[in-house]
Amino acid sequence: MTYEKPAIYLQKGNTANTRTLSEIFESMPMVRIFEKGRVIYHQGDKPECFYYLKKGRVKIFITSENGAEKTLSVIKKGAVLGEAAFFDGQARMSSARAVIRSELVSVNRNVLTDIIRRNPQTALELLQLQAQTIRLLSAQVDSIAFMSAKNRIAAFLLSACEQSGEDTIFTTHEDIASMIGTTRVTVSKIISSLAENGMVKTGYRQIIITDRNALKGLTEFDV
Repeated sequence: MTYEKPAIYLQKGNTANTRTLSEIFESMPMVRIFEKGRVIYHQGDKPECFYYLKKGRVKIFITSENGAEKTLSVIKKGAVLGEAAFFDGQARMSSARAVIRSELVSVNRNVLTDIIRRNPQTALELLQLQAQTIRLLSAQVDSIAFMSAKNRIAAFLLSACEQSGEDTIFTTHEDIASMIGTTRVTVSKIISSLAENGMVKTGYRQIIITDRNALKGLTEFDV
């Protein structure tokens, strides 16, 4: 199984008289528009920048040698993407495609250097983002080793809503199956069971969390 690329969202507020990265990126006028289905970057590309998702939804995925795709995450407004390859200078290990019409801010090294020069506290925020990514990946290793499919689905749903700060997750059963390493049929059965037990509600390409405590319980016990 390939580990899911955690969706990393920038903090929206601050307690000091300083600007957060989110506020800085939101104020940047140079926005690139990607229509639905358009690829933002390809696996194997040399990273010249990373992106801030200002509006829309983007799927991060990898492609095998035979052309099969595996979804790593589906991210929405407030997330950063392509930052890992940007910082280590290696070829991109995944691709990104707009799920719906999306607006992104591209951040190259000159832009980032200027942001840090003007707002030194943002350097620490970037380090915190990378630490968060490592922590989330470590948690995924634990879930793969010890959790059942039901446990992993519950953990995925909780992680997705906690990272975005909302109870509605825009995804499909097929994408969830790809991200946690199981089949679409298994995901559909488990999501139906969760809905019957009042933990979630389902809609077209979306899942609404209605009982976080119950879902948390599923991540703690093998049921």
